[in-house]
Amino acid sequence: MKKGFSLIETLILCLIGFSILILIIGVISNSREFARTMGCINNMKNISQAIENYQVDWRETPVTLSSLIPVYIQNVNVLHCPSDREKGDSYSKFYIGRYFAEADSNKIFLLCPRHFRGERIAAAYLSYAVEIAKNKKIQYYETEYSSPQIVKPGEILSRGILKFEDNTKVTLSGKTGVLGSFTNPEGKIYSIIYIPEGEKNSTVNIEHHGDSKFEVITPAVIAGVEGTKFNVINEWTNDTLGNIDKTTISVIEGTVNARERNQGRVETVNSGEKIEIITKTYSDAKTNIVPRKPPKQQPHIIKRKK
Repeated sequence: MKKGFSLIETLILCLIGFSILILIIGVISNSREFARTMGCINNMKNISQAIENYQVDWRETPVTLSSLIPVYIQNVNVLHCPSDREKGDSYSKFYIGRYFAEADSNKIFLLCPRHFRGERIAAAYLSYAVEIAKNKKIQYYETEYSSPQIVKPGEILSRGILKFEDNTKVTLSGKTGVLGSFTNPEGKIYSIIYIPEGEKNSTVNIEHHGDSKFEVITPAVIAGVEGTKFNVINEWTNDTLGNIDKTTISVIEGTVNARERNQGRVETVNSGEKIEIITKTYSDAKTNIVPRKPPKQQPHIIKRKK
């Protein structure tokens, strides 16, 4: 009678056991990542609720998320994503201080791009819904002919070219931050870039394609488009009134909807038109985050030119 296993049978059993072990490890790893993602979603829902309560009391949105502590958020751990390996506030870098309007309920005010090895992003909308979306690739070229580099959400670049998956092309001159690019609940690509505070002279030239959503944020304005070609020039100066930010939007093709960030007014800029939005901003320029919503005070000037 044959006793034990042959060498081949032993190898087969080892291979089966190894395969099962890999599957178990993968399931455990995915379960942990899912738990961390759900923790982040709960945090963002708590932040959304806190902002809603803040609006009821103050009739405006908070300039920073730290403004919510301790009255509206008692536990500071709510501002830390479980997937963030660094300690402290995980969300302020990706917070957009918007003027909340019912017509803008499908727009983003908070992102967290840290999930499932960077393949997924948690996105909070002005409707207070929080969704998990797929991150879309953004490529950066130092010149038109250089090799591309993959851009991560939150990166700030100086000069060069950004190319998005919807074929949108952005030419940069001066510092520009990339907040993210992802699919929204409608299945469209939604991309957001920004010009940081304190940038004395930054220009972005946008050639946007298709029906995807694209936004440019400056200290003075949030410009949103769906299929158009336009330029944004941002200038930061200091005079007797303090720090002043001026954003100039020139539309070459299509239409840009520009919501000024002081009073929340919307200006529609058509092909061949130019608009200047000037606002007083803060004395301390924060250069590593999305520009803050400016203080509600004068001067605030809108100049429309042909």
